[in-house]
Amino acid sequence: MKSYLDLVPISAKVHRKQNRMSIICIVLAVFLVTAIFGMADMFIRGQILQAQQENGNWHIGIRNISDEDAKLIASRSEVAAAADYGVFNYRGGKGYTLSGKNVTVCGSNESAVAEIFAALDKGSFPANGDEALVTNNAKNMLHLEIGEQIVITMPDGSERAYTISGFMNNTVGIMSRDSYGVCLTTESFRAIYPDGTSSNPADYTMRLLKFKSTRNIQSSIAEIKQQFGLSDEQVFENTELLGLLGQSSNSFMLQVYAVAAILFILVLIAGVLMITSSMNSNVAQRTEFFGMVRCIGTTPKQVMRLVRKEALNWCRFAIPIGVAGGIVLVWVLCGFVK
Repeated sequence: MKSYLDLVPISAKVHRKQNRMSIICIVLAVFLVTAIFGMADMFIRGQILQAQQENGNWHIGIRNISDEDAKLIASRSEVAAAADYGVFNYRGGKGYTLSGKNVTVCGSNESAVAEIFAALDKGSFPANGDEALVTNNAKNMLHLEIGEQIVITMPDGSERAYTISGFMNNTVGIMSRDSYGVCLTTESFRAIYPDGTSSNPADYTMRLLKFKSTRNIQSSIAEIKQQFGLSDEQVFENTELLGLLGQSSNSFMLQVYAVAAILFILVLIAGVLMITSSMNSNVAQRTEFFGMVRCIGTTPKQVMRLVRKEALNWCRFAIPIGVAGGIVLVWVLCGFVK
């Protein structure tokens, strides 16, 4: 034996039963922490996907800006996608119908359909003002095909004909109101927007932005506001999505973040205390051994090194098992809830 630290493997063999309980406690503590945070991450990822599917994958929207400013904002390096979005007759009752049923009309560009809402199911985005996308429920109920014409009846009784360029997925809102949905180009949408709403056609369209990085969204929002002189009323957040990404400035979400941070700390403290109490119990049961080690000339600092090496040997074996067990559990749960 060249060093007093060589006593560690000898002690481990002698006190195998005592050490086994300490190892089990470490495995359980690491397993619980891994499983809890893994399931939390799984839940958040699932909620993010759901929010993107229901409300679209956009981070902020901007109202009442000119087309020129919208193009400048879209060209910024931190913007991954920018989309026009306008809608009328969203809740129905305005007199817009398709084959006798209420129809919601929206105006956007290809970026909105392909990247922001991922709504395109078949075909292509309208290439001109005479084409339109139609929701799948209208396709199924009216037995429509790409290339056919649809006719939208206006509140004043006039009619507008459009050629179907493709079909979109149904939205929750459209299905809940039992209505159809039609998507036009921004220019075509502005041409039929109800009179008297605004003198500026750009006011009919909101600009939805998706940022490349989700780590520093608030600073990007502040820069855009300052550069283009936008008010808080003009810029609005996709609160649900930004809240799940940890980037919302909403007061309620800030309170949620504070609660989550406190729970995070409590779980970590519980795991550390569980492991510490197991190690302290193990050491307390071996006072005779440590007293004998002190009698042969070992200093208190050397005794502490001896205890640390024993603990590291336990952790070297127990931590990978706990982490692996937590990962397997999270995988099983992911497969269960899909």
